[in-house]
Amino acid sequence: YERHYETVLTEEALDAWLEKIEAAPLTAVDTETTSLDAMAAELVGISLAVEPGNAAYIPVGHVYAGAPEQLSRVQVLEKLKPWLQSAKHAKLGQHIKYDMHVFANYGVQVAGVAHDTLLESYVLESHQRHDMDSMAERILSIKTISYDEITGTGVKRIGFEQVALEHAGEYAAEDADITLQLHLALHPRIAAAEKLNHIYADIEMPAMQVLYAMERNGVLLDEKLL
Repeated sequence: YERHYETVLTEEALDAWLEKIEAAPLTAVDTETTSLDAMAAELVGISLAVEPGNAAYIPVGHVYAGAPEQLSRVQVLEKLKPWLQSAKHAKLGQHIKYDMHVFANYGVQVAGVAHDTLLESYVLESHQRHDMDSMAERILSIKTISYDEITGTGVKRIGFEQVALEHAGEYAAEDADITLQLHLALHPRIAAAEKLNHIYADIEMPAMQVLYAMERNGVLLDEKLL
């Protein structure tokens, strides 16, 4: 399929994408970071997609010899914050709870979270694998670029912040694009089945928000009672 992926390095390009996401009925959002631990993860870049095959990667923290100049993390978050915190602008992610934590690390409380493809997949096919690469192959027949392909494996693995932008941009933009395409394939199947829609919309999505709050704030235990 045709794909137009853009790596956003200028304020003009960022403003153009801001216009796109403000006008879009639904935007796929994904973050690239320094860690799998959401609470400790530092933001390396943000990817966005508003229609299949059309996505952008906004790098803010790639550090390697000869890395091109990128927009600053502070500047990008400042521009995206009103949209990220707007309940009116619907957002979608693959395991979006993780991305919500990453943004919260920078004082951004994401609102308008409408869908999560990981939960859509779980509700429809709980016995299957729910990682993006598996889902893309199973549902869309698309072989995605794997994390291992661009960061290496074992002792040779590098952090995402060290991945060259030409590789990082395509990988990260693809993540947002595939998330959107997965949603467009999965959600109609859920919406068409009343019971599944109830489980997804009334149980799984609200429970994800509760888990997010619990993870963010911690949980009080009555040690004596336990």
